[in-house]
Amino acid sequence: MNRRLLSAGLLLIVAVFSGLVSSGIGEDATGNSESAKNVILLIGDGMGFPQLTLARIEKSNENLSEYASVNLSMDGMEQTGYVSTYSANSFVTDSAPAATAMATGEKTNNGVLSEDKTAFPKKRDGNNLTTILELAEKDGLSTGLITTTRITHATPAAFYAHVDNRDNESEIASQLLRSGTDVILGGGMQYFVGRNHTDPAGKMGGRDDDRYLLADSVSLGYTLVFNGTGLQKIDAAKTDKLLGLFSSSHMQYELERNELERISSEDKQPGLASMPRKAIELLSRNPKGFFLMIEGGRIDHAGHERNLSRIASDTLAFDDAVKSALDFASKKNDTLVIVTADHECGGLVLQPENFTDYEGGLLDPIFASGTVRTAGPRYDFITEMDEATHTAVDVPIMASGPGAEKVSHGKIDNTRIFQIMKEALGL
Repeated sequence: MNRRLLSAGLLLIVAVFSGLVSSGIGEDATGNSESAKNVILLIGDGMGFPQLTLARIEKSNENLSEYASVNLSMDGMEQTGYVSTYSANSFVTDSAPAATAMATGEKTNNGVLSEDKTAFPKKRDGNNLTTILELAEKDGLSTGLITTTRITHATPAAFYAHVDNRDNESEIASQLLRSGTDVILGGGMQYFVGRNHTDPAGKMGGRDDDRYLLADSVSLGYTLVFNGTGLQKIDAAKTDKLLGLFSSSHMQYELERNELERISSEDKQPGLASMPRKAIELLSRNPKGFFLMIEGGRIDHAGHERNLSRIASDTLAFDDAVKSALDFASKKNDTLVIVTADHECGGLVLQPENFTDYEGGLLDPIFASGTVRTAGPRYDFITEMDEATHTAVDVPIMASGPGAEKVSHGKIDNTRIFQIMKEALGL
């Protein structure tokens, strides 16, 4: 009799639990389930909290009344937190180990791409680390990489390349074609063209050998495009693999792109918002889902240059890419969108015009990194470096979709981002 009661009790518990799951009580507070079909990771290279504030000020035309109601697309995401960025050997990271941490869940040394910390930068390889892109491909998902830098630059390269030297872009380009990534959009065509060839932009190849990887890519099934017009004409329904290289080196800053667009539209480069839309069209054909990394890479370069207008415009262009991702994700609840940065660049300080009562507008903000403190009783600083540097400060993270709540636990480390994506995709 007792055994019968026990069996009946167990059956009742199972039935109740099944009912809870089927009714949706197994979902998070926003109605999101734990699993996602797709993950879109957006990385604003060099984008800290000050860069976001500067972008909002720019969006408001520096008008305080307008600023009160101005928001970026990423401001409206479901969950927010902040991320520590240190590398295995430095409080101040460069993009290679920071992107490696997000791509693999492991810390490595500055200058190293997706090898463990036994790698000695530029001198000794370490053990290869498996990336989220490689895991996604192994599970049958489609994959894509988008950047405004060279596609062989540190942040995108961390998702497919394994080298002890981030500057070895010839080898990185070769590894990219071997990676099987389905959609590749960015700059850097010089590393796909041998040193005795000219690239489609008419410039000499930048490889350290004579290989012509553009021909190799065609034999691997890639459709090639070299400008924004060509990208728009791509029929995603009939294209299986896409390689778009829009500049010999890095793509243009958004300010330059807009200016050249007014002059001539024939060979214009695509904007950071339009590249994700085309990539998602192609990748979303896979019924199993996809992983896509999108980098606003030149926010960092503008920070190094201490160029406020370029930081603001490229951050706003990156926010347009965020909007493209969120627009797709809003159609159905199966896409996790994560927005973050690899590190802050510039030590940007948004200081007041009036130092006594703070009224009035902003003085030209200053970049504190790359300066040194002088001897004496006061904290006086001089600029020592021509370029501003990366800093060790935490960076923002925002997320929407299945698993988004996992970024909202106060501070998380950048290695946790890999785990969140891996868990969301069930890899």
